[in-house]
Amino acid sequence: MGKPLANLSEVSDTMLITLYARAHETLSANPIIHDPKAVEIIEHFKKELKGSKNPIHQKILTNSYPPKLGVSMALRSRRFDRYVKDWMILNPCGTVVNFGCGLDTRFDRLDNGQLHWYDIDFPSVIALRRRFITENQRHRFIERSILDPLWMNEVGKNAPFLFLAEGVFMYLQEEQVKDLLSMIKGKFPGSELVCEVTNSYWVKKMSSRWMQWKFKHQLGMQKRASFSFGVPDGHYFHSWDEDYQFLDEWTYFDDKEKKFGLYNLMSHIDLLRKVQWTLHYRIGKS
Repeated sequence: MGKPLANLSEVSDTMLITLYARAHETLSANPIIHDPKAVEIIEHFKKELKGSKNPIHQKILTNSYPPKLGVSMALRSRRFDRYVKDWMILNPCGTVVNFGCGLDTRFDRLDNGQLHWYDIDFPSVIALRRRFITENQRHRFIERSILDPLWMNEVGKNAPFLFLAEGVFMYLQEEQVKDLLSMIKGKFPGSELVCEVTNSYWVKKMSSRWMQWKFKHQLGMQKRASFSFGVPDGHYFHSWDEDYQFLDEWTYFDDKEKKFGLYNLMSHIDLLRKVQWTLHYRIGKS
C-alpha cells in the first residue's frame, strides 16, 4: 500500500468514502454529479489498497458501500456546488476557502477563470492531494489544521470570502467550532459560510454500542472517526453571536431525488430529515 495512504488518520481516511461515493455516482445511470477525476483517483487507489486490512479500504475494494450512500453524498456535493455557483455570480473574483478539502475536486468543476481558491487540510492529506491535483496561481493548497490560526496569513486578500465545510464540523468539539467561527468573524467579517452539520440528538446516540457497530459495519469507520459536535437546529450558531446571520438551510430530501426511493418518506419526520443537513450563514458584518 502506498505510504501517503498509510499515513492518513482515521478521520482523514473518511475522505476516501466521499471520493468513492462521487466516483460511484458518476458511473451510474443518470448521475447526480459528474466527477471523472474522482473516478480516476479511486481506480488508482484500488491498485494501492490491495491487501489492506483497513475496513474503509476493504469496502472500496469490494464495492460494498450501501448504494444510497453514493446518492446522498452526490446530492450534498451538488448542493455545495450550487452554493458556490450562486455566490460566484455576485463575486466572480472573490475567494473560496475550503476547510478539510480532502480529495475534493470542486475547483476544477466550477472555476470561472477569475476565482481565487484555497484548499486546507492536514499535511498528510495535502501530500496525497498533490499526487492527483495541481495547484496554480489562483488555486492553492494550505498544509495546516483548520484550527491553526496561521492559515489566515496564507489566504490572500481578494474579498469577499466564502468558506466551505463539507463533512468537517461533526468531527470537531463545540469549542473548536466556536473558535473557528470567531477567527473568521475577526479576520474576514461579512464572509459567508456553508457547512454540513449533524443533529445533536444523533451525535449523542452515536456513542452507543449499536451506533458504533453500525458505523463500523456500514461505513468502516473506526471509533476515533465518530462524530462529536452537533446542533439542535439551524439557528444554533446565531445563539453564539448575534452577528452570525442565518441565511438558509438544505436537507438531503429537499431535492426530491428519485434515486432516494422510499428514503424520501423520511422527509416528513423532522428528526430524520435533519440527521445531517447543510447550513448557510453570514459571519459578522463587513
